[in-house]
Amino acid sequence: MLNRVFIFTSFIAAIILISMLFFTTPATIGPLGIFVFFLMVYVVMLGITTGLINIFVRFVFRRKNMGWKDYANAGIIAFWPVMVLVFISVGATNMIFSLIGATTFVLLSIFLIKKV
Repeated sequence: MLNRVFIFTSFIAAIILISMLFFTTPATIGPLGIFVFFLMVYVVMLGITTGLINIFVRFVFRRKNMGWKDYANAGIIAFWPVMVLVFISVGATNMIFSLIGATTFVLLSIFLIKKV
């Protein structure tokens, strides 16, 4: 049931994100609009990663339901593209450093969830 909620909200967020990309510019939308843009990217990625982890759990671990650690890992993995976009938007000097920084954060966060 919770997976369907994530997929539905991801679909709505994708519609909002597409409308923001076609009808606004960063100069006209302002700081709050940029925040909403990054939030919508996160919600779309959360739906995608939750669906992928659900498929992975069903076929690899042979479990019918996802546990709270699976949802936490999906939330952390969904934050990776947002971090890369943030690094790019603040003017990181090198794309490799952006990818390494975001990947390091995600791996450390997943390690923390595994130890809890």
